[in-house]
Amino acid sequence: MKPTIGFTANILLVSVGFLCARFVAFGALAEAQPARVYRLGVLVVGGADISQVMGLRDGLKSHGYIQGENLDLEIAAKTNYDEYGPLVKTYKEKKVDVLVTIGGTATRVVKDFAPEIPTVFSFGSDPVQAGFVNSIARPGSNLTGVTTRTGPGFQGKRLEIFKEAVPILRRVAVLYNARGENPGHEMNLNMLRGSASKLNVKLIAKPIKVISDLDISLQTLSKETADGVFVIGASMFRTRFNKIVPLAMQKKLPVMGNEASHVTDDGALLSYDSDRYRIGLRLAWYVDRILKGTKPRDLPVEAPAYFELMINLKTAKQIGLVIPPNVLARADRVIR
Repeated sequence: MKPTIGFTANILLVSVGFLCARFVAFGALAEAQPARVYRLGVLVVGGADISQVMGLRDGLKSHGYIQGENLDLEIAAKTNYDEYGPLVKTYKEKKVDVLVTIGGTATRVVKDFAPEIPTVFSFGSDPVQAGFVNSIARPGSNLTGVTTRTGPGFQGKRLEIFKEAVPILRRVAVLYNARGENPGHEMNLNMLRGSASKLNVKLIAKPIKVISDLDISLQTLSKETADGVFVIGASMFRTRFNKIVPLAMQKKLPVMGNEASHVTDDGALLSYDSDRYRIGLRLAWYVDRILKGTKPRDLPVEAPAYFELMINLKTAKQIGLVIPPNVLARADRVIR
């Protein structure tokens, strides 16, 4: 006996209804599944309210990572280097997906204590010389990121600008990190010596291993021994410019800062530096690529593309200095 058309239609309706119910059930199940939460740890020497961290936060948002929803972001800002080993071990226990390190020392600690954790770094030395990557194009390790300098020659460029802004510059006190955990600091000093010779500038090296060394060096500064203060960038100095600058200004000595905040917040005469906020944005890009499956060893290390020359005319006036017009004309920002 042949089935009727009505009976066939009823079978089809039941089948369609069953499939719809299945799709609704699968949809409800998918909605019930919690979104994955990515764990991201950040290590920075000094305070966390710096441009790289702000850029990193904004960059993560632009890539769709929202704190409290699909992102668990933990930022650790320490001033004591001895705290970093235990801190990295804690991140390891928490099984963070990616670490971000700001500063060569923080990067070194991660490499020593947790080399298996994918890490995105930002610091001013050569990562190949520091032993963090095999090459710039192909890191070949679990570390990659963005440098804040274009190479050791960058310090020479800073000294050249310092000399142009302060034509009387003949003797320069140079503060540098002499702890030894990052060979890039010594390399920067050696490159700076070569540039100083060409500029007819005598360098007075001030090795700093602990904060008490900095205090002693600042106390011995005077107009009789130096015409200016030059700081080779290192994480240990990031939060110390509020001590360096006031003391130098008391002695009428100009200071060459490492970051924009050293000019805007601390009163250094000038700074020539990479755009740290943009670097933070780029760090977020690296994090996103790694979270989506790319291995750090396959992501080339990048150098900064944007630089800023900042001059503080208020400071120049206080120490009795006149900045040449041609230098002022090249400044990206002038504090009046």
